[in-house]
Amino acid sequence: MHSITNLADLLDIINDLYMLLDGKIDFDAEGWPVFQKDHFLSEWPDDIVTYANRKNKLIVTRNKTLICHFASDSQNYRRFPKVMGDIAEYQKYLGAVFPDITVTKDMDVEFQKLALLANQLYAAVLAVNNIKLVANTRCGSNMTQRYLRQIPRNVIWASSFLGCDKTSDFSETAEYINKILSLMPSRLIIYGKQDPEVNCQLDIMGINYRYYEDFHRRCKKEAV
Repeated sequence: MHSITNLADLLDIINDLYMLLDGKIDFDAEGWPVFQKDHFLSEWPDDIVTYANRKNKLIVTRNKTLICHFASDSQNYRRFPKVMGDIAEYQKYLGAVFPDITVTKDMDVEFQKLALLANQLYAAVLAVNNIKLVANTRCGSNMTQRYLRQIPRNVIWASSFLGCDKTSDFSETAEYINKILSLMPSRLIIYGKQDPEVNCQLDIMGINYRYYEDFHRRCKKEAV
């Protein structure tokens, strides 16, 4: 499978992922994978770790630990060409969060769409190989939120505020909360730092959420 260094490589990877999924999962009319509820994890993990740190000594019980991809794009891209070779490794863990190729609202909408499609196709490859999933709330702009529509309601989702500033006003918080309400998660995992204003609104809305400390911070604390 191709490595990713530019947009053309991303398109090649998407084509490769489609070939891996041929005949194994349904697609909608626009080519997005249609996920089923039984593709998703139904329990809280005891621990969460990025793929690169999965073998760290702090990880005690692998089969209760969720693999996430809240890491740099370079680390995310590295996994795509190796997805089939990584299946046996994922199977040692509780499940995996969808990949997290960067998508932000200031990006070109078509590039946002391609990045989200790649993230979902990768997750679909894991799903058809019996890896339980946690959906990723990342979607960029309001225009691309609709590309999360083939993920069932009332499944477990994950967010991360790593690299994000605390929300500065109600409108920023409301944008995130409105997205969460539209997704109707059964549970919401938040990986990394807390945002007090988001916490307040999640509490008001009755969202069942849980924070997990990011692995880099845990390692720093352990070293001290």
